[in-house]
Amino acid sequence: MRKKVICLLCLFFLIHMFMPFQVFAEDRGKVILIFMDRVSWHDIEKADTPAIDALVEIGSIGLMTTNTGGALSQINAYTTLGAGAKAVGASGSEMAFPYGKRFEGGNTEEIYKQRTGYTMEPDSIANLSIVQIHRNNSKHKYTISIGALGTALREAGLKVAVIGNCDTPKLGESGYNIKRYLVSMMMDDQGIVPMGVVDESILTHDSSAPQGIKTNYKIMEEVFDELWQRADVIAVQLGDTSRVEDSKNYVADNLLEPYRERAIEDGDAMISKLMEYFRKDKDLIMLLTPVGPSRELSRNNRLTPIIIAGRGFEKGYLSSGSTHRVGVVTNLDVGATILNFVGASNMSGQGGAPAFSIAQQGGVEGLIKLNERLVEIFNQRGFLLRGYVYILIAILILSLGQLILNRRYLCISRILLIFSMLIPLVFLLLPLFHQSSVYMNSFIVLVIASVFTALVCWFFPHIRDRITVISCATVIALVLDQWSGMNLIQWSPLGYDVIAAARFYGIGNEYMGVLIGAACTGGAGIIQKIRSYRFFRPDFIVFAGWAIVLFTLGAPHLGVNVGGTIAAFFAFSISVLLLIGYKVKFRDLAVIAVVLMILLAGVFMLDSIQMIDSQTHMGQTVALIKQNGIKELLNIFDRKISMNIRLFRYTIWTRVFLISLASMVILFYRPIGIFKDALSEHPIMFKGFIGAAVGSIAALVANDSGIVAAATCMIFIVAPLILLIMEKVEQKIAKGELSY
Repeated sequence: MRKKVICLLCLFFLIHMFMPFQVFAEDRGKVILIFMDRVSWHDIEKADTPAIDALVEIGSIGLMTTNTGGALSQINAYTTLGAGAKAVGASGSEMAFPYGKRFEGGNTEEIYKQRTGYTMEPDSIANLSIVQIHRNNSKHKYTISIGALGTALREAGLKVAVIGNCDTPKLGESGYNIKRYLVSMMMDDQGIVPMGVVDESILTHDSSAPQGIKTNYKIMEEVFDELWQRADVIAVQLGDTSRVEDSKNYVADNLLEPYRERAIEDGDAMISKLMEYFRKDKDLIMLLTPVGPSRELSRNNRLTPIIIAGRGFEKGYLSSGSTHRVGVVTNLDVGATILNFVGASNMSGQGGAPAFSIAQQGGVEGLIKLNERLVEIFNQRGFLLRGYVYILIAILILSLGQLILNRRYLCISRILLIFSMLIPLVFLLLPLFHQSSVYMNSFIVLVIASVFTALVCWFFPHIRDRITVISCATVIALVLDQWSGMNLIQWSPLGYDVIAAARFYGIGNEYMGVLIGAACTGGAGIIQKIRSYRFFRPDFIVFAGWAIVLFTLGAPHLGVNVGGTIAAFFAFSISVLLLIGYKVKFRDLAVIAVVLMILLAGVFMLDSIQMIDSQTHMGQTVALIKQNGIKELLNIFDRKISMNIRLFRYTIWTRVFLISLASMVILFYRPIGIFKDALSEHPIMFKGFIGAAVGSIAALVANDSGIVAAATCMIFIVAPLILLIMEKVEQKIAKGELSY
């Protein structure tokens, strides 16, 4: 009896010792990643895909950015997905081989150890170019952890497996062109994936395929079934759609799309098999395209399909803390989503934010329309902005020439300057008149700006009033749009560009400069206008307005622009000090900087303690600094300076900035004495100009594309300044004190 009791007690303790682990392992769920390369949502919609349709019905769909640290290639795209940062691969980084495979006169494990010093384990797969990949990414201005996803999963005790390849036959000889991109994503920092099948055994000959081979889905299913028992994260590369794309140069155009459609449908049949293993309430399944087809890339569509279903995801559209845009995530979010699902922590330098679901009824059709609209913006943005810049430069040069050389037709330049100040406001309103044609949009901009110019000139005869009204209208429109959901700026050509993936929400640098310049000039105009009545001092109302603008730029939930917050704080602080009659000294700038640093530190910390889904790049920056120390902050400064130097050399906004500076210098001396007369007549306006100029310089220094913000800020300094000087010149001409 005593022995039985002891045995029962031992059994009891053993059960309780192992049960937590068993429950945890069962409840944690598994991750299935499916890669269907070189397709678009349009291709998927056109094909017969019942399995993908079923995923759409139970999961969230979206558009994924595909930007990398270099050219948009599958080599760079998969390396970027694995690093969680914009990275590049290396020549040969698609060359991955399993343990025991013969390669270049030796076994994989021998060559791998020769190159890395590490030892391969049996069953594992090695990327033999891992050393070169690390080397190629070591010179970036930001931390890149190659193989971060695989490393994080390894350190969390999770097993990773890969199945499939994109190999193609060598033309005119035996063997294959090795294209095992998936290993570059799922490998750890040593270039190793613990298990899987990526060699030619997963292929089969098929004379009806464009290159005579295709994925052997029967073998793939058998391999998956075996790995399902051993691995926690399984990545499957369907392969055939990539091979179709690779054959585009020697397959007839009328055959390419039918080949692609068949490859999608064959892949869909495999997805149907994989879904038999998928448990919606426990597992995560993700279907994505790292690089779109060349047909789409040729028209600048770099957004690709992504579907995520399983625990935590419902039917709808995807979004993430990186984009805050319904239906859009970044390729950096993929790794963050996987790690968040399995409860693992991101590695140092691994960016992105976990994707999440947003209930939306548009379906695939709505996503395709969104994609088309984003491509339109990308393609039209350059034409519209270059056109505006060239017109603005021409107007500034013409106005200066008339002031100095021939003053007979100053009225023409006056109208053109007002017209140029109205364009940013018109660009913001342009989405209300959406047209798919860039020429039609250009025509609409010209018409609306001309009508607004006529209305302003008709209702406001005085130059100062015109400047104030345009500036205030621009500020009010921008602030209201930010507070009402950014419905205009996200579609404006002067807003931000999702495809370029530079910014997705908030106020971008173009409109940030506009907002600061217009706020300083418009606020000063209001103060000077109402002060002239001598019965009311509106200063505190304007100061309150500036505080609202500052909050709009700095609030995390409105898409904080850190550089814009810095620039606005300096601009408004200097303006306030000047307007209350304080003589600003260098030490005052130091005090302003210290106060600003304290405020920003508070905002950064507040953002960092939010839920990760709600965090902006500020909270993510705090996490990076905690992980890597102060060097991460130095890397950010270094990157911003390098970007500024590069943009200063190449962007068209540099011309606006330099011509604006030159104009201010010229106006200070010519026509002789006019600057001083204009200053004495509009002293408060000039204080606003000084504040805006300080903001322009601060924007130049504090932003990674600061030259853009500095230039757009200058629009609301130089154009008003020329207008006020023109007014003074005309007064002197009327009095006979100055000739034409």
